[in-house]
Amino acid sequence: MPVLGVRPADLAVVGAAAGAIALADLPAVLSAMSLAVFIAIGPGAAVLTWVRIPRRAMVSTVPVLGAAITTLVAIAAMWSYRWSPPEILWVQVVAVFGSSAYWYYRNRSTPGAVLNRGRSRPVSSPAPTGESALRRHLSLLLSGLAVVLWLVAVPGLPGVDASFYGLLFSGTGPVLAVCIVLCTWALLVAVRDRRVIPAAVAVATAIVVARVTTFVATEVPLYDWTYKHLAVVDYILVHGRIAPDGTDIYAQWPAFFAMFAWFSDVTGLAPITIAHVFAPIMHALIAVSVYCAARVIGRSRRTAVTAAFLAEVFNWVGQDYFSPQAWSLMLVFGMIVLLLASPRSPAAGVLAIVVFAATVPTHQLTPFWAVAVACLLCVVKRARPWWISVVMVTIVGSYLLLNLEAVLPYGMFSGSSVVSNATSNVVTSGMPAKDFTSAVVRMLSLTVVVWAFCCAVWLWRRKRPVIGLAIVAFSSFGLLLGQSYGGEAIFRVYLYALLGCALLIAPSVVGAVDRSKVGARAAATRTVAVLGLSGLSLAGLHGYVALWPMVIETRAQVDLMNSITEDADLRTRLVMMRLGGMPTRLNADYADVVLFNPYFDETIAYDLWDGRDPKLAELKRNFPADDDIKVLNVNATREAYMAYLMFSEQSNKAVRYYGDYRPEAIGMLQDALRDSPNWTVFYEDGNTLVFRSINQEKASEGKSDGD
Repeated sequence: MPVLGVRPADLAVVGAAAGAIALADLPAVLSAMSLAVFIAIGPGAAVLTWVRIPRRAMVSTVPVLGAAITTLVAIAAMWSYRWSPPEILWVQVVAVFGSSAYWYYRNRSTPGAVLNRGRSRPVSSPAPTGESALRRHLSLLLSGLAVVLWLVAVPGLPGVDASFYGLLFSGTGPVLAVCIVLCTWALLVAVRDRRVIPAAVAVATAIVVARVTTFVATEVPLYDWTYKHLAVVDYILVHGRIAPDGTDIYAQWPAFFAMFAWFSDVTGLAPITIAHVFAPIMHALIAVSVYCAARVIGRSRRTAVTAAFLAEVFNWVGQDYFSPQAWSLMLVFGMIVLLLASPRSPAAGVLAIVVFAATVPTHQLTPFWAVAVACLLCVVKRARPWWISVVMVTIVGSYLLLNLEAVLPYGMFSGSSVVSNATSNVVTSGMPAKDFTSAVVRMLSLTVVVWAFCCAVWLWRRKRPVIGLAIVAFSSFGLLLGQSYGGEAIFRVYLYALLGCALLIAPSVVGAVDRSKVGARAAATRTVAVLGLSGLSLAGLHGYVALWPMVIETRAQVDLMNSITEDADLRTRLVMMRLGGMPTRLNADYADVVLFNPYFDETIAYDLWDGRDPKLAELKRNFPADDDIKVLNVNATREAYMAYLMFSEQSNKAVRYYGDYRPEAIGMLQDALRDSPNWTVFYEDGNTLVFRSINQEKASEGKSDGD
């Protein structure tokens, strides 16, 4: 079953060779690239050497299946106490190469044989006679201009000094807005002219503009919570085992961390570097899955590329960072491609079980939406064989029961109120910038969902197949019937819905700009499509980078927090008014401190009021009252309390942005700490101010004397 002239067995040999190269004594970056090639094509191609699935599903299935298999192998090795990363890779390399060798033997073929390229098909329509060179290459020129402007803009993008309105309103950020509009025009021109390759280039350019920016414009990965995941990976690297129960819920869902601890150990590439380049790689894989999903259900190539573009530019939810969520989402989108292909190929449905199994020990929520999609598709006979849903339910149900004790403290259900569960975990607002961004992303999300729903109704009324797509697009809203997921459920619902919504909307975009339609009405429709999609693309990019000054991290801050947390006293408390710029868990030593005090890095609200006071909002607005300062001073003298009270520019901006504290609270608290004999300034520079309690100061001096 050749794809683009290459048989799966041939691809598997290339993957095996790349895996072997990764084990050689190479620079870490080259070793990591080789191992990434092995994961992307080795195991998946080895399986597809023996299992036939529709050709249209293969481009996404090969890398997704490879990612799933290596994830399962890594966590199986960890659970079975066979943790030896190089040996784990060698076993996989030998298995992949052996698969191809046996296939060649059975088919009496060799890797050097002439490959069957199959029937060639044009990927673009021939240019109309007399069309100018500019018209023929306009889409590529627009994409090229977007890249050039992006390269010009990157050096001028600000860091923590960005505007409260986000990156698009700061420094050379407005140029990024121009770039994403140019990408949109490039896509629409290519679709109008029925040219698939320029359309694909437009998708790649959009990923560069929106996601590669997070790599090239930063010193280290975004988001404080990224470093929590790096800490778990570091624990595995240091100790060769999963962190003990009681550290955090990741101990029960460790597959993602085992996978990347294995990757880092084999290649020598630091986890923080992997995390830094993680987002654009995930988006590229997701774009491939969306394209293949569209092809599997019979959409044309240009419609499929359009769907991939829509899924990219509509995705404003910042859930693509180094996290189990991002990894499991990529896997599930690939699983859905297999499910959509399964009516014509039951083998594809069986392979979907393998991909699903990898998501179960990876993330707490995503597998439950995935299994719901699988069950519904089987019920309406849009996936087969029917028993794959039973197997999936058994896998996820058994895993949940085994880890029920870890889940119950977080709550299985948060109530049946859809409105309550759909409420964001951020309900306050301190600035017009926050209200503006909230309005933009709500408008974008509502527009996408309503647009997709209208497209589904249009298809249904014309008796076109729509039930499967409707399940993929709207089933995630069922999560709101029972869970708020800590105020993040509405974000996950939208994220999960993107694949189905993009598949539903794409044909309407293609139809609106198709050059075969002429007349005033067609021109008006084309204008609306261009302006509307340009606006939505801008909204998506703004939503993605709107919190830039609060989620960016600096190398100096990461190094400072490493120095504070490495080998830290178990009694250490790390206190902030709001998270931002000062990651508290970023190395293996976090586990001992967490086991001693699970709340060691809670915000000041927990420190003063346990974070559960029914009058918490009022207490925050009045902070710092005299009683608050008194409590902090008393705590500073307690032997069980060895604290750092930390301020960063990112945190200070978050306080003002969300408005849950009064704006002057920061200065008032800092002045009170400077005047108090119980606190001393530990570190101070332009973006960061850290106070240390007197007990922590004495402990540090005692440690120095002992040394």
